[in-house]
Amino acid sequence: MKKLIVILICLTLSYTNLVSQSILIENISIIDVETGKTKSNQHILIEGENISRISSKKLSSAAKKTIDGTGKFLIPGMIDTHIHFFQTASLYTRPDALDLKHIFSYEDEIQFSKDIVPDNFKRYLRLGITSVMDVGGPFSNFPIRDSVAKNNLSPNVYVTGPLFSPYQPEAFSKLKDIPIEKITTVEEATALFNKMLPYKPDFIKIWYITSKDMPAEQTYPVVKHISDLTHKNNLRLTVHATNLKTAKLAVKAGADILVHSVRDTLVDKEFIDLLKKNNVTYIPTLIVGKNYGKAFLGKPDNHPQDLAFAHPTVYRSLTDMKKLSDEQVPERIRNLRKDSEWLQQRYKQGDSIMLSNLKTLVDNGVNIATGTDAGNIGTVHASSYIQEIEAMLKSGVSNAEILKASTINAAKGFGLGNKLGSITEGKIADLVILDKDPLEDLQNLNTIHEVIKDGKALNVLDLIKETPEQVVQRQVNAYNARNIDAFMDTYADDIKIYNFPDELSMDGKSQMREQFKSMFERVPNLYCEIKNRIVLGNKVVDREYVRFNDKYSSVIAIYEVTDDKISKVTFLR
Repeated sequence: MKKLIVILICLTLSYTNLVSQSILIENISIIDVETGKTKSNQHILIEGENISRISSKKLSSAAKKTIDGTGKFLIPGMIDTHIHFFQTASLYTRPDALDLKHIFSYEDEIQFSKDIVPDNFKRYLRLGITSVMDVGGPFSNFPIRDSVAKNNLSPNVYVTGPLFSPYQPEAFSKLKDIPIEKITTVEEATALFNKMLPYKPDFIKIWYITSKDMPAEQTYPVVKHISDLTHKNNLRLTVHATNLKTAKLAVKAGADILVHSVRDTLVDKEFIDLLKKNNVTYIPTLIVGKNYGKAFLGKPDNHPQDLAFAHPTVYRSLTDMKKLSDEQVPERIRNLRKDSEWLQQRYKQGDSIMLSNLKTLVDNGVNIATGTDAGNIGTVHASSYIQEIEAMLKSGVSNAEILKASTINAAKGFGLGNKLGSITEGKIADLVILDKDPLEDLQNLNTIHEVIKDGKALNVLDLIKETPEQVVQRQVNAYNARNIDAFMDTYADDIKIYNFPDELSMDGKSQMREQFKSMFERVPNLYCEIKNRIVLGNKVVDREYVRFNDKYSSVIAIYEVTDDKISKVTFLR
C-alpha cells in the first residue's frame, strides 16, 4: 500500500512539473498584431499555460527552459476560423458536389475523416495554427472537441453541430449523423437547437441558401428565430450568405460572423454600415471555390505547402480525375473537360469581386478574420492556410492587416479576444517563433523555428511523424507535380536505387536529383498511378502505372523507409 502511495505521489509530481513548466524567451522581437509594429529586445516569461510577464528588461527567472530569441520574431498562434472536420478535402468528400460513390464509398470516406483528425491536428500545429473553428458538421464534432482533442496534441478546437439550412443535399439525407439539417419552420429550428444545446456548442451556424423558388425573404423568419435562440443562450451566430442581399438580411437577423465573401456584386455603404454597427466579423474564404474546379479537372496547384504538409492520401486523390474516363464521371464534369475556359472565366470574375470587397471592408474598419473552409474538396487541412493568406494579399491589403486578421481579429470575432490572439500578459501562451519578420514578407510565416502551445514548447521537426506509406505517397505526389525539391525531400542523402535484383542504377541524392530534374523539365505530362500497394513494416511495394509522354509502362517499386526518408528503392520492370 505504501509503495502504491509513493508511486501515485511521484506520478502527480511528474504531471505537475509537466503542466507548470516555465519558459523564458530572451531578446526577441514581438510583433504587436494590434498596431502592426515590432517591439525589439523583449523578454517573455511563460508560467503554466499563460504569459506571465513581458519586459524590455532582462527577467530573472528559474525557468525550466530558456529560448534565445536573438534575431527571431514572435507572433501569436494563428487561427483558422473556418474548417470542417467531417470533410477531408479529398475528391470523394462531398458527394453532393461530385458523386463518385461508385469509385470510393462515402461510408469509407466518413470513417477516413474521423481517422485522420489527430494527424491533421499535428499538421495545423506544425504550421503555427494553434486554434481552429469548425463551423458546421455532424454531432461527431463534439467528441472531436471533448475527447479526441483532449487525448491528442491539438490546437484549441471550437465547434458547432449540424448546420441549420432551408436546403439539404440529398447525399446527406440518409446519414445517421447528418451534417446539414433541413430546417423550414421555427418548430424544426427549436427542436434542433434544443437537441444541440446539451452538447455545449461554441457557436451556431446557418447555411442561408437561396434560390428563385426559395428567396431569402421567405426563410428570414426562421433565420431570425434561430438568431434569437442563439443570443438568448449567449452564443454567437455564424451565417453562410454569399450574395449581398442575403448577407444584409443575415446581419439584420443578428449574424455575428459572415463565414464567406459576398461574391455576386460589390458591397455598398448600407452593408458596410450594417457590419460596423453590429460589430460583425467577415471571413473572406477566397480559395475554396476555385479549388473545387481544379480538383474536378484533376489539376491542383501543387503548392509547396500542399506537397510538403498536406495529408498525402488526401492530396493524391486530387489528381484521381486523370485516371477516370468520361464514362466514370458525371455529365457536368465531361462538359468541363470540353470547355474548362468557361470555369476559369467564372472564377476570375468572382475573384475580382471578392478581392475588391475585401479591400473595401478593410479600408472601412470592418473586422476581418482569416479562414480557409478547409475540408472542402481541394482545400486541405492546415496546408491551405498560407494559400488563403496569399490570396488575401492580392486584394492590396497590407501584411499587418492580414496578420491581424489571422490572430487578434479572429479571436475577437469569436469572443475569445480576452485569452487568445495577441501577445499579452495573462493570455494563453500560444505562440510562434519565426526566423524572419512576417511584416516584411508574409512568406516568412514559413520560417517557423518553434511553436509554443499552452505554454509547452514543441519541436516542429518532431510534430509530424509520417508512416512509411505516407512518405512514399508524398513522394508520388511530388513526382506527379514534377517538383524536384518536394520530390527529393522524401529521400535520404545516401539513397540507393536498384534494378532487381541488385543492379545499382543511382547512388546518392546528388546523382538522383540530377537525373530526375532533367526528366521533370523534359516531360510535361508525367503521371504515376498506383494500381496496388502492399505495406510490410518499413517496406512499401507499389505496382505503378506510369505515363511518360505518350508511352505507358508498368513497374513494381519496392521502397524502404528509414528515419522518415526513403533509403532504398528496387525496381522490377
